[in-house]
Amino acid sequence: MIRNPLSSPSTRPPISVVIPVRNESPTLRELYTRLRACLPKESEILFIDDGSTDDTPQLIAELSAEDSLLRGIRFARSFGKSRALARGFQLAEGELIATLDGDLQEEPESILDLVEKIRSPGAENGGFDLVTGWRKERQDPPLKVNASRAFNRLVSALSGVPLQDINCGLKVMRREVIEAITIEGGFHRFIPLLAYWKGFRVSEAPIPHHPRRHGNSRYGGERVFHGLVDLLVLLFMERFERRPSRFFLGLGALTFLIGFIISAYITFLKISTGTIQSRYPLLIFGVLSIVVGTQLSTMGLLAELAVKRTQQKESDTEGPVSEEILPRRTEEISSSPSRTQTESGAPKP
Repeated sequence: MIRNPLSSPSTRPPISVVIPVRNESPTLRELYTRLRACLPKESEILFIDDGSTDDTPQLIAELSAEDSLLRGIRFARSFGKSRALARGFQLAEGELIATLDGDLQEEPESILDLVEKIRSPGAENGGFDLVTGWRKERQDPPLKVNASRAFNRLVSALSGVPLQDINCGLKVMRREVIEAITIEGGFHRFIPLLAYWKGFRVSEAPIPHHPRRHGNSRYGGERVFHGLVDLLVLLFMERFERRPSRFFLGLGALTFLIGFIISAYITFLKISTGTIQSRYPLLIFGVLSIVVGTQLSTMGLLAELAVKRTQQKESDTEGPVSEEILPRRTEEISSSPSRTQTESGAPKP
């Protein structure tokens, strides 16, 4: 008998599949049928409709009426893939969370391959926390494929995360991952990076890939420029979020030093020759550098102060869920135990 990698004694669904869709009505029912055929019957499916204008919402409603473990969320308009995934993560209740695009370019059956790698006993330290698909033989137009490969190499070089396909729509991760990361506009591309930087074990596995059968790409994976901007923002936040003074004070000190050297040179010319020899543009640049350097340094100190105050509040108000264990009097032994503070669940739609 083949071992089911999703078998679990937990009361949670073994896996929740979060699927952001927009105008995917031609593939929706086939996608659902294939998911139900390959996943355990207790698995949860969440369709997040990102403002579709075709029959996608109606199809989701029909499928939801047939399947009590299928949930559909509809946005009033398109908010993008990051918002759709974030909403799905809020609602997902499974031990494992999978993400999958609705165009059937990635096979739903590949989810089990990624789950197997997550829970493989032969993996270092007993498995991985997140496994992303690697579209090794990608079936897309050559321009899109080459741009994606160049982008992936750049991301790997700058981030230090050795992945071949950072933006594959098919991923499987442990529940702890989605509880630890936050994805905002455009950052859905970098979920493996966010997880890696949080200390989770990240890997990838080759998966089959197929040409898109209906419509066009909805979320602009080919928009390398937007991806590069998001990457730069993410790298900055990762390296300087907790210590912004390192960036602003460093840059401010360098700018101030350049201005000081220029000003000292102009002063030397004035003293030694009695004139600055028509170097007025250089004088203006030197003075401006000193002013900008001072402003950047001041900004760094203020940012550091703000971060320190925020960290102090977090340490005072946040922490592991816990309760104090107190000695009980004899007359209290038969009374009901005190309630333990718990975190609230995800908001209901």
